[in-house]
Order: sequence, then C-alpha cells, then structure tokens
Amino acid sequence: MFLNNANREEAKRLLDLVINLGLDFKLENRVIQKRTSHKEMFKKFVQPLSKKGEKLEEIIHYFKEDALPYCTNFSTPHFMWFPDAGNSVSGLVWSVLSDFLQQNLINQSFCAPVATFIEIATISWLRSIVGYKGWKINDIDDVWGIITGGWTTSNTIAMLLARENYKKWTMIDGVYDKERSYVIIPKWIGHYSIRCSQMRIWLWFNLLEIETNNFCYDLNDLEDKLKQYKWKVMALVAYAWDSRTMSVDNFSSIYTIVKKIDPNIWLHADACHGFILGCSQKLKYKIAGIELFDSITTDPHKVFNIPYVASALLLKNPKVVDLISTPSDLITKEKFSFWQITPFIGSKPWMSLKLWFFMKNVWYDGLEKLIDDRHNIAKLFANKIKKDENFILLNDVNINSVVFMFKWSIPSNLSIDEKIDIMNNINRKIYEYLLEDGMFYLHSFPIPDSGYLKKWVTLNVLRFMSWNPNLNENMLDAILNRIKEIWFLLCKNKLCP
Repeated sequence: MFLNNANREEAKRLLDLVINLGLDFKLENRVIQKRTSHKEMFKKFVQPLSKKGEKLEEIIHYFKEDALPYCTNFSTPHFMWFPDAGNSVSGLVWSVLSDFLQQNLINQSFCAPVATFIEIATISWLRSIVGYKGWKINDIDDVWGIITGGWTTSNTIAMLLARENYKKWTMIDGVYDKERSYVIIPKWIGHYSIRCSQMRIWLWFNLLEIETNNFCYDLNDLEDKLKQYKWKVMALVAYAWDSRTMSVDNFSSIYTIVKKIDPNIWLHADACHGFILGCSQKLKYKIAGIELFDSITTDPHKVFNIPYVASALLLKNPKVVDLISTPSDLITKEKFSFWQITPFIGSKPWMSLKLWFFMKNVWYDGLEKLIDDRHNIAKLFANKIKKDENFILLNDVNINSVVFMFKWSIPSNLSIDEKIDIMNNINRKIYEYLLEDGMFYLHSFPIPDSGYLKKWVTLNVLRFMSWNPNLNENMLDAILNRIKEIWFLLCKNKLCP
C-alpha cells in the first residue's frame, strides 16, 4: 500500500497507467463523453464504502470506464469557455512532482527550506508583470504577496486587508459601525467573490454599486457616489477583465478620482485574468495604472493553462500584511513562515512549483506571443460574428471574450421587446443543446444590454473565449456552423421558439 524500494516498479507501472489515462483524456476532442441526471450520478457513486479493499489496477479500470466519461474536458479546443485548460506541459509535469515532494510552506526552516524561497521568487515575478516595484526582502512581511488556493480566497484576503486598513485592530476588537464600511463595485459586473467575502469578514452585503458604461465604471457616477458617501467607503474593487465580458476598467482615472475625495480608501484590482496583459507590449496599455492600486488578485491557473490551483494576492506596499498577521506557535514563529501572512490557510502545499517552472520555461517572449495570438483569435471570431447576418456581437473585444447571440431571421414587424424575447429563447435552447450534446461548449448567462439592442434589458447571451492555445480558425468556423445546425435540428423537431 505504501511506497518502498520493493514495490517501486509496480508503483511506476500504475503511475504510467494513470498518466496515459490523463493524456488520453486531455487529448480527446469532445468536451464531455457522457451525460446523465444528477439523480443517476448520485445513485451510481454515493454508496457505502466496501468493507474489503480493492486492487489499485481494478479501481483505475473502474474509474476509466464508469467515472471519467462524465468529466468535463477543459483542454479540448472545443471547450470555448474559461481558459482553465490545464494543458501546459511544464505545469502538468511539475504539478505531479510537487505532490511527490510533499513540502509544507507553513514552516520554512524544516518543512519547506527551498520551497519557501522559490515561492517568494514566483510572487516577485508576478508583481513585476503588473508593474509593482520592490525586491528588498528581509523577512516574510516583506514578501508583498501570497499564493492562495483560488480566486475567492485571494479576494477575501484583499477585503480583510481593506477592513483592517479602514479600522485598525478590528481583528482583535471586532467589527463595528458596519454602516460606514462600504465596498464599491460596478453594477452588474461585480464578481460573487467580493459579495461572499463581505459575509466572511463580518461586513454583510455592505456594497455600493456604481452605474456602468459598456461594462466598466461610469466615472461620473463614481465621483458623485464618492462625494455622497464620503468617509463611509472602505474599499473599491475595479476589474481587469470582469468575469462576463472581460472588460477592463480605467485604473488611472479611478485612482485619481478616489484619492482626490478620500485617500484612505483601499483600492483593489481584481485582475485574475487581466494581469497577463502586462506581458504584452501591444496590449499592456489596457491595464495602465493598475500598479497604483493597493492590492491585485491574479489567477495564473487560468491564463497560464497550468493545473488547478494557483491564485495570488499581490500587494503594492511592504509590511501591510502586518495588519492581518496572527500570533504564532513554535513551528510557525520564524522569519520566513508563510503561515503568519496567509489567513484561512494552515498547512500550505507547494502550489507555486508548477507556476515557477512554467514561468521559467515560457517567460516574457513566450507569454507575449501567447497573449497576442489569443487576442487575435478573439478579434477574428468577433469579425466573423459581425459579417454573419445570423449573429449579433454584444461587446467590445478587449482581449479574449466575445459575447454574442444567434438571431436568425426574426420578423421585422415585431417590436424590439418581442424580438429580444424570441432571441433569448433561441439562445437558451441552443445552449441547452450544446450542453447535452457534449461536442462543443460555450458559456451562457443573462446580462443587461449596454446599448446594442435596448439598454439595460436582460439578454441571454452566448460567450466564446479564446485562451486555449490549441484553438485555430477552423474551430471558429466549426462552432458557428454547429450553432446553425443545432437551430435547424431544433426547428426540424419542432422545438424552436
């Protein structure tokens, strides 16, 4: 059951089986092989554990035949949603190695003597991408960032810092005067992780929404609201690629407006996708001013195509982590223990190893080409949408997200509201078919129209994203043709709206 020199070859044989299983899965074209109801899935897998153990090879075979076909393959270029492909070779290789090494960054001197400093280097590289300065590191408080287990954790820690910056010693004295602790977000665009973080740090849904223009902050409304709620705002969250249209806020203008009215407001940039623009000479202007913000969240597992999970919270100024440092016991009270500055995390796996290897392997020249190529693919897809009378484009393509709807030939004598109602039903049906079919996947969600059809009316859109490096122009034509085929099939079966 446990690795030793006597069973080394058998362990290697089993690992080879699993690696080949993983490679076959990653290289499969279909997004999903099989689908069934959640009731059937529950019945199939949620059962009492057998009293007798099974052989590993038998379990591998069972998983291959009965579980794997129901898994979603983010790696196939037919998956045109989030960029979480996880198909970076360096990321896959070193993700496996990090599990073998079993380093725990809760402690540096014994548990992670080398891993700690490799993680510090990785954080410093990420900071350089977004334009943060500073390399002088004397202890853990000078690291100016942390690797976390995901986007929500990174954003929650950012809001925790904002709270402690707003009212020092709240961690000790408790939360009070919550009515004077607003967090500003853009209307319709704010990510759920910020809302959730408010509950987790005892500030409830104390959010102040600002109107938006083309899925970004309306700067006039922002200035008006800041004056109206002066000295009552704890933090502002701006986006470098919001999670729907991947739009980018004007960081420089937001910084100027906020600091003029209330310089104590914590500025946080949710750049889980968009931080990568800092690697492109052609596109980095889109995030100009982001380096002025107090904190920035990044999700390298999204844009670097490395396996889950690698997220990071980056900080502008040193020592701000002192605001959330906690008392340490014998194992964590040392100069470079990450435990002291990572809320909600105890034992800390070496999540940054795959990121470190990927960045050393690809770095700026490779990343710049990757970003520019993916941007070009998105622009190409948007142009195909524009030229095809069966579709309508619904956003400006900032980098990798194309929001659109299939419209077919809707009678011209209908009112705009009637047309939108029909289009919403059409696109909902197409999405449901794509989901059941399993060959392709596009995301779908309701979003208020920014003025393409009728401002603020809710649209059920489809969304294409271009970050999978294996995408090419043939795939773009294939998904557009597949949407048309689905529409004809729906109409043939009398299921069209």
